[in-house]
Amino acid sequence: MMRSMGQILSLLSASAIAWVLLMSPAGAEETHPLLNSKYWVKVGVYFVSRDTGISAAGTVGGAEETIDWDSSAGLDDTSDLFTVELGWQFVEKWDFALQHWRSSRNARRVLSETIEWEDVEYEVGADVETHMSMTITRLFFSRRFWDKGPHDLRIGAGVHLIDVGASIRGEATLDDMTTQFEESLVTAAFPFPDIGAWYRYSLSDRWLLHARVDWLSASTSDYAGSIWNVATGVDYSLTKNLGIGLAYQYFKLSGTVKEDTWRGELHSRYEGFMLSIDGFW
Repeated sequence: MMRSMGQILSLLSASAIAWVLLMSPAGAEETHPLLNSKYWVKVGVYFVSRDTGISAAGTVGGAEETIDWDSSAGLDDTSDLFTVELGWQFVEKWDFALQHWRSSRNARRVLSETIEWEDVEYEVGADVETHMSMTITRLFFSRRFWDKGPHDLRIGAGVHLIDVGASIRGEATLDDMTTQFEESLVTAAFPFPDIGAWYRYSLSDRWLLHARVDWLSASTSDYAGSIWNVATGVDYSLTKNLGIGLAYQYFKLSGTVKEDTWRGELHSRYEGFMLSIDGFW
């Protein structure tokens, strides 16, 4: 009797396990929620190291050259940036993603060399205030080409919206005669298209690996240059709607600007780790 009862319990246990496996959605316990989410958001901090150089009808020490604004203006190479990314799977195979971050820095220093900036000369020993900002918004449409099991590969195209500005203010010499407090400012805003690929691999329902690359070299009447945007990282799911992420991102832009408000050159490099809080549903 006891043996028969043990056999019955074993059969019932096996049947219950089989019923759970059959009734559970396929892959529900195996893939990270991000792979099947319609919406997602990442809010985090970008611990970035940067190198930015710009020129705009300027000279340093009497020679015309591209001014390394970070070193000439005394701005630090490292700082923390807040970043946000939003995503939406608006139809079965198509997704839209938006990423945004802004860099803004100020410094005050006494010049160790003469700088001529936008036809205004700031001489050695001048006490000047400098400011530089860059806002980058990435819009990207992608289509899923491989979404079986733990794999998710997307290929698409988008645009980086770039808004950059630099200014210097202080005692300046005008027309080689007068000296007065003056401010020189250059700004430019332009779109930069790109093509890219995005791959994600779910190790389990908790862990997700991802990598992304965007690139393009283009030339229009207003600008010419190239752009690289590369990122790789890992996400961990705390619950079915909340997680954390760590990624390393490299962004590089170089080119020539030909707008009415600024004719010059720009090169910019941002790279570093990004720590984020993730939401998905």
